Amino acid sequence: MRREWLAVVAILLTLGRGALREIEKTAAREIKQRIGGGDFQVKIEPDGVDGLTQGRLRTLTVRARNFTLDGLPFTLEPDRPKSGRIRQFVLRMENANLRGLRAEHADAVIPDVSYDKGLAISRRVFRLSATGVGVCEIVVNEADLAAYITRKYAPSVREVSVRITPEQTTVQGVAVLLANEVRFRAVGKLAPRDGRYLDLTEVQVQIEGANLPPESANLLRQFLNPIIDIDRDLGLYDGLAVESVQSEPGRLRALGKVWIPKPHPSSTGEK
Repeated sequence: MRREWLAVVAILLTLGRGALREIEKTAAREIKQRIGGGDFQVKIEPDGVDGLTQGRLRTLTVRARNFTLDGLPFTLEPDRPKSGRIRQFVLRMENANLRGLRAEHADAVIPDVSYDKGLAISRRVFRLSATGVGVCEIVVNEADLAAYITRKYAPSVREVSVRITPEQTTVQGVAVLLANEVRFRAVGKLAPRDGRYLDLTEVQVQIEGANLPPESANLLRQFLNPIIDIDRDLGLYDGLAVESVQSEPGRLRALGKVWIPKPHPSSTGEK
């Protein structure tokens, strides 16, 4: 009798693992369809022996690399049931192009995420319905930041180069001012503002090697800033708040809070 019971348990565990792998593959395919291109892997760890059937997941980890992202691939559908729970929703992204800004890597860990358990079990589809607030880290190197600035401000600015050190960040290139091309050099520090913007602060500006008077320098600062607008430039609306920026040799590291937002009003027909 004991041997038969162990056999039944083994069969149930095998079926559970099979369903788990099927859900993981389906979730990876769905993410790929939303983003396009790239390599994606999804790993699910149930919370306990009966975690999968009860809708309790310890972690749901998405690993992605070599892809282009035009907006957030995950949004909330708050009206859906909150019958399933993910203790930690983990994102590990490498070589991610966010609307023209390449990130070496971007990581996020979001706690207390709810999802529609019935839909996940019956159709192998994850629809998220609630979220906690977690932490994130995004790393961008100086060459990719220079390429991004060139695209963002073209055709007014070209030949942009960026040098990042722990002490300062230097942005230089050619700007078109009053129909004339001039070489500029701006030296300052990268800093977040209001969670949404990345500015070049404490800026000293030179044009053709000469320091600009305060009024003219202020105009160029206003033109350059924000270097990055998380909402408008990257499409990461209402899902990310940058709290600090660490400047390292050759790259910047942005740290902040992250959560899963509701759909953008423009994608739902709301005004």
